[in-house]
Amino acid sequence: MTQIDERDPGRLWQRVRERLATAVRGRLPDPPPALQLLRVSCEVAPAALRPLLEARRLTEAILGEARPKPPDRAKSLRRRTLFGEAPERATEAVLVELWNHLAQQTGSQWVVVFDAVEQADEATLAALTQIVKRQGWLQLPLVLVFHGEPKDAAAELLLAVRTRDAAGVVRGEEPPSGEAQAIAWRTLPPEVLRVLRAGALIGPGFETRIVADLLSLEPLVVLELLQQATDLGLPLEDRGEGRFSLPTSALTALSKSLMPSLAQAWHRKLGRLLGARAGEEVAGPPRPPVPRVKSRGKIPSAAHVAEIIDLSAEVVDLVDDTGLAAQVASEMAAVAEQSQDMSAGTGGIETSPRADALIAGESLDVSEGTGDEAGQGGDKLADGTGDSGASGAPAWRVPAKGERSGPVPLALGASALGPNVKVSQGTGPGEQVEARPAGWSPARRKTIFAAPPAEEDAGPAGWGAPSRVVPTRLEDPLVDEARAAEHMRLAGEFDAAAQHLCEAARKAAEMGAPQAAAQHAGSALALLATLPVSASRRLLRVQALIELGRLQWQAAGYEFGFTLTQAQATLESARAELEEGAPVELAADLAQAIAGVCFDLGDPRSLERALTELAAAASMLQAAGDAIGAACLLNDQAAVLVRMGDPGRALQLLRQSRKVFDPHVHTDPVALRELAETEHLFARLPLHAQLRVGREAEGFEMGLEHARAAERFYRDLGEVRELGRVWETMGRLELRAGRTMAAKQRFDAAAEVQTQLGDLTGLGQTTEALSQVLALLGRDAEAVTLLRDSVVFNRDKGSPLGLQQNRRAFIELSERLAPRAEHAAGLQEVAILLSAGERELATLRA
Repeated sequence: MTQIDERDPGRLWQRVRERLATAVRGRLPDPPPALQLLRVSCEVAPAALRPLLEARRLTEAILGEARPKPPDRAKSLRRRTLFGEAPERATEAVLVELWNHLAQQTGSQWVVVFDAVEQADEATLAALTQIVKRQGWLQLPLVLVFHGEPKDAAAELLLAVRTRDAAGVVRGEEPPSGEAQAIAWRTLPPEVLRVLRAGALIGPGFETRIVADLLSLEPLVVLELLQQATDLGLPLEDRGEGRFSLPTSALTALSKSLMPSLAQAWHRKLGRLLGARAGEEVAGPPRPPVPRVKSRGKIPSAAHVAEIIDLSAEVVDLVDDTGLAAQVASEMAAVAEQSQDMSAGTGGIETSPRADALIAGESLDVSEGTGDEAGQGGDKLADGTGDSGASGAPAWRVPAKGERSGPVPLALGASALGPNVKVSQGTGPGEQVEARPAGWSPARRKTIFAAPPAEEDAGPAGWGAPSRVVPTRLEDPLVDEARAAEHMRLAGEFDAAAQHLCEAARKAAEMGAPQAAAQHAGSALALLATLPVSASRRLLRVQALIELGRLQWQAAGYEFGFTLTQAQATLESARAELEEGAPVELAADLAQAIAGVCFDLGDPRSLERALTELAAAASMLQAAGDAIGAACLLNDQAAVLVRMGDPGRALQLLRQSRKVFDPHVHTDPVALRELAETEHLFARLPLHAQLRVGREAEGFEMGLEHARAAERFYRDLGEVRELGRVWETMGRLELRAGRTMAAKQRFDAAAEVQTQLGDLTGLGQTTEALSQVLALLGRDAEAVTLLRDSVVFNRDKGSPLGLQQNRRAFIELSERLAPRAEHAAGLQEVAILLSAGERELATLRA
């Protein structure tokens, strides 16, 4: 490959006009007048994915009124459940959609420029590498400027540019000459020197807005003083959009000229400015959202469920003796009244219409009797991949033969879900699936009308539609937990630094950057380990361990150690650190996380532990006066009982949950979310309970009615992950009802969603079910392959329940295929992998 090494700006801008990705070594030449630069500096944003989020903010500002406008919705709904959570879209997928929308606008041609790429965080570099590698995905030209020597992930990004285009690396201009040591800093005007010192304290690159707030100046005044510094010949580079950089020599000289006490005071103030609280204060009081809920449709009653499931009359007649319904009603009324008081100064509460936009593209009809069961979609899974869709991205992928799953990609691009799923029973054709951020904590659960999410929490509105991107809420750059933590550490505020790192870990996990999240949580634990032990630091350590344990539980990635066993060990460490008298919300959060891991482990001992933890958490919350938090655990306890094979007690809890939340479903997103979960669990009862003789078909249809109700609610809430789980349930009900092809299409849709989210636990269950379906369709070789893949997913996640189900499926499949020698090798591979996984888990859990 030939590298263009000549300093020819014309060659660079010609590539830009051709919309080619280009790497520049050195300083970026001035662009032609016809080109507009959307420029982001990586050196001023070391936190996980911060450069991409800043690029998103700038893109939306450029689009202005032309930016996509999805309908408003209650995006603030955040809750951690037994079923886990994951970001619905990776940041780069959302950003590429915005850039492509900008490319379609008339007017100037825009160029996306990332400065000082070698200083970007690993998550950002990985995202940029994916964008570069996927040819035809990004419709705007991308320019990556390297000022220093790239290493590790930055070097991989540069290699990706070269690999895609041999002429993709060009030589830029030399940086401005001049040695900082020769500058007589103390002879500069005092106000100029003050601004330069503040900028140097922030880092190699700094924003004028942050300097202005640090020094209590107007941003325009800061810009004028920097202009004066440039006129005096100082080596200051303007990166655009109010971002500047200084060479290393200048940073060293300025830092040495700053008194340690002043530096410490400035670091402390910067930590407060960059922390989330400062950003919320700048943003002003939030307007509490109230979603408009679509018609609920027909939902079977609990009494109807009890008629079909073989339960005793004693169980059926159980009533809610907890008193939660009255407590929750009182608490919700109080919060609603408080919310109305908050909205009085902002012009009232805006109701938001439900999204009715459709995802363009091919549909799969999963109504009864669709297509030829033996032939429809027959080659879709032949090689373990799905339809590539319009963008060429695979719809979903299972591991190749002999490989472990590794981290499942969190985004596959604008058409990542492949064909759209049209559900012809209970929802409209091609109805838009809206994504939402999934994070939740007990503190947020208690606040029904929560604040709109910050930029890091904002999720896209749709899957694959270029015009369906949610505008970010955060317009102020003064929110960066990782940077705040570093400045607090330098100021000697170590406890505050650890707190900010915990928050950075949570946000990184929600944004789809598990490596960065683990790094932040690990940094918090490492910092706390260097400090004397105190009660407050124990609580911070527990918080960091909970974030790390939850990440290991829910994120994909065998190579990162994100397994259920590792998650359980981390959370047990948190439990050991938790002292008597700890805050109830923290103790309840830990109990819920432990219960979630135990639920996914799925063995009898773990399920008993999950039930115990949830009961304890509910008791703590109710005793502390948090009736809503306690009521939100009714469904979780019911889910454990369903898995334990105790549908009678589960039915009692589901009836209680419906009684608590049903009256509030039209006015409160938490109530709607709980009702959706209740309906999903009602739908699963026929799969686990003994149905009355002669009413089996009626029972499965009843389960599908409940599932369709849950599907409608999750669509209203925009919860894509939960939709995937509902589709898996519907597939199992269709399979039990004898509708094999309809079951396959439901499982296909669930697998695509689970791949998009990196849900190894869900993929393990879905691929095992697909193996059964393909065996029924006579596609035995594919059935063996998918069973092997299910073993790989369950082994990599460390799921005893998944491997137990794999063992039963393997015995059944091997007995049926025993006379056929052509399947012997495939079955032997499954047996080896399955036995290895069982041995590994037995050793780890001994």
